Amino acid sequence: MEHKDIKKVMDLASPVSNLPKTRNIGDIKNLEPGERFRAVVALTAAKQRRDKNDRIFWEVSVMDSFGNLEAKVWSDAKWWNAKNGNKEPMVAENINPQEDLLNKPVGVIGVVTEFKGRLQYNFNEVYLLDPGKHPISSFLQKSPVPLAEMEKNFWSIVEKCGDPVKGFLHFVFRGDLWETFRDAPAAVSHHHAYVHGLLEHTLAVASSAIAIGESYVARDFPVDMDTLIAGALLHDLGKVEAYSLEPFPSMTLKGTVIDHIPLGYARFINLASEYDLCEDVTLAVGHIIISHHGRKEYGSPVLPATPEALIVSMADELDFILHCWEATGVQGDSEITDFSYSAQRRFWKRSATKDKKGE
Repeated sequence: MEHKDIKKVMDLASPVSNLPKTRNIGDIKNLEPGERFRAVVALTAAKQRRDKNDRIFWEVSVMDSFGNLEAKVWSDAKWWNAKNGNKEPMVAENINPQEDLLNKPVGVIGVVTEFKGRLQYNFNEVYLLDPGKHPISSFLQKSPVPLAEMEKNFWSIVEKCGDPVKGFLHFVFRGDLWETFRDAPAAVSHHHAYVHGLLEHTLAVASSAIAIGESYVARDFPVDMDTLIAGALLHDLGKVEAYSLEPFPSMTLKGTVIDHIPLGYARFINLASEYDLCEDVTLAVGHIIISHHGRKEYGSPVLPATPEALIVSMADELDFILHCWEATGVQGDSEITDFSYSAQRRFWKRSATKDKKGE
């Protein structure tokens, strides 16, 4: 989307013929080294650093409704205060990140470079914009899946259950808790770190878990589908307390010092007690919640020990890994991605590469 006011300000700084095309973050990530770009984004993180020559540079993170991007603003970059529609030069040393930058709209002109075999994004000019003309809400990334479709799918899954599980799920997902759960991100980074991300991730886990569970039931394997569905829909319940949108996905104090697994388990136990859910269902579903990360080093106090807990844990891990596969890019015609620190591996994008080459 073209922002006419920032385009006018940028035109003052550079001849129109030299201005790069306006891009969104999704487009920028597909550019090749040497290509320039222009964008209007929200600045979500900024750290002032000094290079080996003691010159100030910045490491920044920006966001728009298409994704997130990390970039560098080197010492020779130009900073402008363009909040009033004109450009006024700013000195990098005098910038207060909390007051001037964080969660503020900015216009940027930049270039894609390559450093140590990885793409790097450099902002050569940064324009501070008027938040009134560029509201932060317009930069929030949302789930690509329509909300109405996800809500319909969620309640259709609930209806697969019999009582007492169905009644309990309706009791849990109502009122303010449902609205918070529906809108919450699933993370601050790594996967589904956007509005409605928790609902999207929960549905993906539940759908996979149901498919796996039904395949084993068809072979007369003892999988309790009501317990499985309840555990899948409730496994990340603690994220309603661990993460918030202020206005971008961020971790709360509780999320930092306690984490979402014990937070979710504690909330579940309180709700189960309030609903008077029978003890055996409470124990079975609670075990899924407390064990769903699969390993103690990943934050689960215990390992999955039932078929239902094993299935939910593996469905959760699969959705996370596949999301990492999707989010990790390749360079040029390579089929191998950059190293994904979240997934601790490089991915092979064979099918994506073939499509790109038209094979």
